[in-house]
Amino acid sequence: MTRASVSDEEILRALLAEDDISNLAVATKLGCGDKRVDAVRKRVGLPVYIRGRRPLYGSVQEAFAAQTEPVEGGHLRWTGTREKCGTPVLRWRTLLQTAYRVAFREQYGREPVGKVSQSCGNPGCVAGLHQEDRLMREARKAGELSC
Repeated sequence: MTRASVSDEEILRALLAEDDISNLAVATKLGCGDKRVDAVRKRVGLPVYIRGRRPLYGSVQEAFAAQTEPVEGGHLRWTGTREKCGTPVLRWRTLLQTAYRVAFREQYGREPVGKVSQSCGNPGCVAGLHQEDRLMREARKAGELSC
């Protein structure tokens, strides 16, 4: 095919036919210029192609869920990466945090204050409801928070 014989519809079909295809790959396949493919991509609102390795998970929540498994009693066992000392850690893009802090943030919608520990007494549990920070421990000790 020559440049003139490739329609915008053909370019769009090629862009939509495969997940995550580059403008250059479409241009080579159809025999047109990659700038033209880019123009079609932009006109229809498709995201810009990004070179390089893709993250395994689309979000922190997805990464967390993929690395846990439910255990009897409402607990969650961490199946992902651990530090040398055994602490479960979540790596997602540039984020590196303990799974406890991630679970706490997702459960309570705020950053934990101080160390996060398990309120359930089950060592290593990463269930959000079973995490507490320093503020919660202090409130419980003062009788302001029930277990």
